[in-house]
Amino acid sequence: MIPTRKLSNGVEMPYLGFGTWKLKGEECSQMVKYALDTGYTAIDTAQVYLNEEAVGEGIRRSGRKREEFFVTSKVRNRFQGYDNTLYAVEASLKRFGLEQLDLFLVHWPGEDMYVPTWKALVRMYEEGLLRAVGASNFYPEHLETCAQETGVMPLVDQIEMHPYFQPYEIVEYCRSHDIFPVAWSPLMAGGESRKDAKTAKAGETGVQLKSPMEDPVILKIAENHEKTPAQVILHWLVQNEFGVIPKSSNEGRIRQNMEIFDFRLTDEEMKQMQKLTEKQIRVGDDPRTYRFPLLDEMIAAGKEPERDRFGNYM
Repeated sequence: MIPTRKLSNGVEMPYLGFGTWKLKGEECSQMVKYALDTGYTAIDTAQVYLNEEAVGEGIRRSGRKREEFFVTSKVRNRFQGYDNTLYAVEASLKRFGLEQLDLFLVHWPGEDMYVPTWKALVRMYEEGLLRAVGASNFYPEHLETCAQETGVMPLVDQIEMHPYFQPYEIVEYCRSHDIFPVAWSPLMAGGESRKDAKTAKAGETGVQLKSPMEDPVILKIAENHEKTPAQVILHWLVQNEFGVIPKSSNEGRIRQNMEIFDFRLTDEEMKQMQKLTEKQIRVGDDPRTYRFPLLDEMIAAGKEPERDRFGNYM
């Protein structure tokens, strides 16, 4: 049984979800069904993953009742802005084949359009199309602005969090404002970093790094508990009151990633894990500087996006 966290609006969100990044088409549907059949109760995706329809198909094949699963998606950056966000969420509902989503997030803050994007999500939340709304990759200043502009604080902040990058500035803000922090890339995506804060040159990408699952500290803790390094990392995050959304297309690993609730790290082991953040290695972009083109800008530049089978922009 996967434990849940009660969000500040009373909605129960599982601590463990199945991530679907890079999964497409039939493989995605099969893996979503397998995860749900195995015991997962939450599925995480995003519009930019281009797999919402496949996720919906996997859910239908599982035969799960609607109240038995929790689905999260995120606004694609190009759809930021009030009207475009309303359009994008409606498009997601069609692709999933659902009348309501459990959680919708603003995927990245960008420069300034995250505020009208947030206002649109709040409207759809108040209308009942979304059970909960939140953010992804938001720093405290972004979260604070959302609350000031709408009176509604994001209920969740999905952030990059793994042994080699632990942004406690965000974590402490979330904890003090009853925001549920959820870790994306909890296993550091196999150890490929876009930016090694200590050694990479400015703008350098694809820096190859050793995975934290090969770290001697984590290997020793795994040996102590007769667990895999991945299980230790996932459990460490959950023990720290984080949600986790590991992704895998391997059935064995999907099962293993569920087996993280039957042991507990000692205080000393938790300190050892926290110390690993000194490496300061980020696998994603810096939310404070990451920028992206908007839909209207793309169309004006002659780069109109493709449409899905319902006729909606993707």
